Amino acid sequence: MAKGIYALKIYLFKHQFTLSTREENNITQLALFVSIMYVRFWHEAPMAVRAPFNDLQLMKVLKEYPHEKVAHAAQAAISRHLWYLSEHLIGLSLFDDRIDTETKKNMVQNFQCPKKQDFSRRIVLSDETPISNVASFVTERTLDIFDVLTLDGKERAQLFLSKDPKTWKDDEVFITMRDRAINMKVVNDSAERAIALIERYNESIMQNEDQKQYLLQVVAAHRKKLPTASKAAMMKGYK
Repeated sequence: MAKGIYALKIYLFKHQFTLSTREENNITQLALFVSIMYVRFWHEAPMAVRAPFNDLQLMKVLKEYPHEKVAHAAQAAISRHLWYLSEHLIGLSLFDDRIDTETKKNMVQNFQCPKKQDFSRRIVLSDETPISNVASFVTERTLDIFDVLTLDGKERAQLFLSKDPKTWKDDEVFITMRDRAINMKVVNDSAERAIALIERYNESIMQNEDQKQYLLQVVAAHRKKLPTASKAAMMKGYK
């Protein structure tokens, strides 16, 4: 998305510097793609329960995007990142309030479908794939998502899966799992920023790998001792 933001800035200030005809056309097409189509999906990327359906919808609208060259380039790039759109995570759509009742019923029925034998456990989209139908990607492996959300999740999920999806919103087990799914971290920006920070620090100050490992241990111990950056925590931690 960083390049997309740069493209938008260049497009906004294109009259303040010289661009060739080719450069201006490419910047315009990229800016249009980002602002008209891509930005909504990017903005909702951290929302776990909306992610599977959004991914499928993104691939669908890319097929309908009017600029063929841009659409093909975007499809190729995004397809490389579909490894997380798995039989497991497609189950998060059960907690997506945009998914209609009939589709959720079909998802529950498809829990009986045998799991795919592909070791990567990755959903592969093709021209023949009905990408708008979330239920078509569900298998018995999808049930594993409930064990991720809570202890003995598969067994506990049967309490609401056996009911009509219209009544799920009033089921305590469903509410608990839905809240945990909503709060799931599905993007790794925080981890990437932390890694980048320690790498820059290491390059500027720490040149020795052993010393860096000692430093990481000290930081971990400090965070454990002082979980919050407050005066009260410091007074308690150093008593």
